Amino acid sequence: SAQTTYEATFCGYRTRLTGACTQYDECRTSEAAEQKEVQTKVQVAETSRKALYTATSHIDCHLGVLVASPERQPALLAECLSLQVSTSHLNMMYHAVPEGSGCDVSPVATFPCQGSWLREHYEDESWYSDAPTATCTPCDTDPTQAPTPAP
Repeated sequence: SAQTTYEATFCGYRTRLTGACTQYDECRTSEAAEQKEVQTKVQVAETSRKALYTATSHIDCHLGVLVASPERQPALLAECLSLQVSTSHLNMMYHAVPEGSGCDVSPVATFPCQGSWLREHYEDESWYSDAPTATCTPCDTDPTQAPTPAP
């Protein structure tokens, strides 16, 4: 009947919408965790690169002392000992996880055979007293529940 088709179609829509929203939430959570993990690794690498850059800058300066004339060595060493190495060019920018767009399942919060759904879709309609509905066909499963795996 048209009523059964309508109810089954609504149930199918509910299953697809809630499934898509669940998939979106799971994907977003997974990717946010991945971003955090990558950022942690990049922060370690950034700190390491800055240490290496600073160390090689100091080594380069000290090598200059070794190859300089004896007259210049004391002044160059003093410069090396007070050398301040800028590593700002190695700074990384870390972005927060962007806000999600969300997923609205409110259109399917009530579904076939629930009292509020029956009232909204049938009983409160002006035609209901002249054409009452047949027995409602409920949705097969609750799409928010994970299916039980087969043995």
